[in-house]
Amino acid sequence: MSNLTTFEKQLFEKLFDMQTGYVLDFSNKTFQDFVKTSVNRDIFDKKYEKICDELGYDNCSKANRLRCFWDIESDSIVYKLVKELLKYYEHIYDDEKDWELLDKAKNLVNDSNSIKTIFNDEETFLKKEFEVIDISSLGIEESIVPIIISRIEEIKICLENNVPLSSIFLIGSTLEGILLGVASQYPEKYGRAKSSPKDKHGKVKRFDKWSLNDLINVSYEIGFLKKDVKEFSHYLRDFRNYIHPYKQLVDKFYPNNHTALICEQVLKAAIYELSKINE
Repeated sequence: MSNLTTFEKQLFEKLFDMQTGYVLDFSNKTFQDFVKTSVNRDIFDKKYEKICDELGYDNCSKANRLRCFWDIESDSIVYKLVKELLKYYEHIYDDEKDWELLDKAKNLVNDSNSIKTIFNDEETFLKKEFEVIDISSLGIEESIVPIIISRIEEIKICLENNVPLSSIFLIGSTLEGILLGVASQYPEKYGRAKSSPKDKHGKVKRFDKWSLNDLINVSYEIGFLKKDVKEFSHYLRDFRNYIHPYKQLVDKFYPNNHTALICEQVLKAAIYELSKINE
């Protein structure tokens, strides 16, 4: 499974005109040949049809096959094909290029690839082992510790019973609660960070008004989270946003347990790094 974010997918879909069910100007045969030549995969393999059915797509159009490709192939394969598609777009659409969108897509691919070199892919990240940390040792408010511990236990139950969407929501909210607790311990550090969110008057917002995105970015800026955990935390943040059913419907987001396990690993890694603050 690749780590394409929702934003990346939406940008590529718009550039490749996938809303029509097509991919650029490819026919079935030319698209099959292009993918085969680019990454040695048969885009008309039945495994993509199976994923189409599992995700509830009405048909197995070229666009839906590419979406399924993004869902089940590795980062290296997905980003290689996207790069080739961008080259094709740039070469074929001389007078109809959306230069601004193309530049954004190129930058995203380059930025994402530099991020991927940290762990190579999510499988490497999943294999990392982190020491089990006593939540009370993080120094967050004592009254919230039992709730955090209870949520972590519930996350385990959800994962063991293959309930990925609920797992992701719990993981995201638990990470947010922990980071908010840590921020409350270090108000000056968090408040003085460049990435601290400001109100319309330029004043730093109260911590309870900060988003998970804000907490992740500032925790990284002040050195409480490393870059790898920051980047994977943002994937978790994106997934957690699917708590809104209509957003999930529009983006056709149907996570599996593998996705949830990556999110759990983000939580474990963040807790471990936060436990090292005073060392």
